[in-house]
Amino acid sequence: MEKSDEALMLQLQAGHLRSFDTLVRRWEKPLLNYCYRMVNDITLAEDLRQDVFLRIYRSAKAYRPTAQFSTWLYRIATNLCLDTLAKHQRRKETPIDVYLESESEGFDEKLVDPSDTPDAALVKKETKNCVRSALARLPEDLRVVVTLRHYNGMKFREIAEIVGGPISTVKSRMTAGIERLSRMLSKQE
Repeated sequence: MEKSDEALMLQLQAGHLRSFDTLVRRWEKPLLNYCYRMVNDITLAEDLRQDVFLRIYRSAKAYRPTAQFSTWLYRIATNLCLDTLAKHQRRKETPIDVYLESESEGFDEKLVDPSDTPDAALVKKETKNCVRSALARLPEDLRVVVTLRHYNGMKFREIAEIVGGPISTVKSRMTAGIERLSRMLSKQE
């Protein structure tokens, strides 16, 4: 039977380092996906993922299972991503062409369905590139909510815990983010 993340953290507190290895293996790909969507730079996302795991390891003794481990993990990741973006005063849109062709497994879904015709595969790839580009241009507060809800499948309550705000604010940011994405994507057609 697979242990819960919370049980693994409690084992880590007791000095069982293999528990940490299990958590890293379990969360490395979802965390990389999230960081990448936030900062739009695969190398920076990999560094941020490492920083998140380092912070989790260092603060393991302070962990209290009052909320889901994933909420705690994504709160740390969100704060690190936003701090990094603020420090780098990033441009409106970071070129992402280099990362779109990456063979790195796990930082994004499969681009092409083998059953697609070449034309259909190209349309899917171009659509995904447009969505990724538009997501990168969203303000950080909207991007966090859209990414956590759409790509990570989190509930509004969990997102509210991560961003430290009321559920109503999270819902309004989700609506605003989807509306902005829709406008940006309709202009690209």
